[in-house]
Amino acid sequence: MLTTKEISNIISGKLEGNPDIEIYNIERIDHCKQGNISFIANEKYLKYLDDSKASAIVIGDNLAVKSNKNNIPLIRVANVYAAVTTLLKLLEKGSIENNGISQMSYISSNASIEENVSIGAFSYVSDFAKIGANTLISTQVFIGKDVVIGNNVKIYPGVKIYNGCKIGNNCIIHANTVIGSDGFGFKPDEKGVYEKVPQVGIVTIKDNVEIGANTVIDRATFGETVIHDGVKLDNLIQVAHNVEIGKNTVIAAQSGIAGSTELGENIICGGQVGFGDHLKIANGSKFQGKTGILQNIKQPNKSFMGTPAIDYNNHVKSFIVFKKLPELQKKILELEKQIEKINKSLGK
Repeated sequence: MLTTKEISNIISGKLEGNPDIEIYNIERIDHCKQGNISFIANEKYLKYLDDSKASAIVIGDNLAVKSNKNNIPLIRVANVYAAVTTLLKLLEKGSIENNGISQMSYISSNASIEENVSIGAFSYVSDFAKIGANTLISTQVFIGKDVVIGNNVKIYPGVKIYNGCKIGNNCIIHANTVIGSDGFGFKPDEKGVYEKVPQVGIVTIKDNVEIGANTVIDRATFGETVIHDGVKLDNLIQVAHNVEIGKNTVIAAQSGIAGSTELGENIICGGQVGFGDHLKIANGSKFQGKTGILQNIKQPNKSFMGTPAIDYNNHVKSFIVFKKLPELQKKILELEKQIEKINKSLGK
């Protein structure tokens, strides 16, 4: 809980109204109830102010309020969206609380635990694991042998981190994600029976990475599968063995990256994007949802769509033609009939 005065001070705002109103949550202006704070960044939303049940409103300092029937306290700021982001962090729900180390967790006597670490019930920390300061580990989390976890990491329920993997500082790993499972490595013998290829590498996740729920990142066959600084992975993503994802790349849900593919920096992927194996993808590439990439992309900062992936603008133009195919087919059939009549009249 925060008061309107406290919020105003935190977001460097100018408060107009009661400084002592208690705020518990942030909500859309048309869905608010008592104890909620909302925001107005665009004048078109001023119409909701008189009917809103919000207890306070963050509003752009350039917006003129003509009517405020309920005398809702206003907190004026220069950048509404920056202020709202700050508020969301303060009022975040569903985050892991620091309740210390549960007596119902197991921690190996050989593990190293730094100060101010929280470990939830039924979590398991294996031999020689290292967990950095201020890291919060929820319930039913498995930390394998020789795993290294940095400072200020949040690990949600059910996460499994296999032996030897490394997690950097300030990372967030959401529920039921698996890090370090075996890569999909098999080779057929002379009878066509598949033999498992041992996967002896690790996964290395650098700093400031966030990984959504139910995502899987496979360990390398040998060497490392690497997720670089600032990468954001959505829920339900498959990252295969020996993949490397460059800094500040973002990938939406249900995407998949086949083995040994290297994604550059600052790449943006929509949902259900698929990458073939052993590819190299240039920095700044952008992929619309459901795009399938089967070849290397060498030029940076290009946009793609479709399967196989082609230039975005070309794909849009092609789709316009595609939608007209039934009409074009009809015209072609009509032309063929006309040609046939002409040929008959000429005795051909």
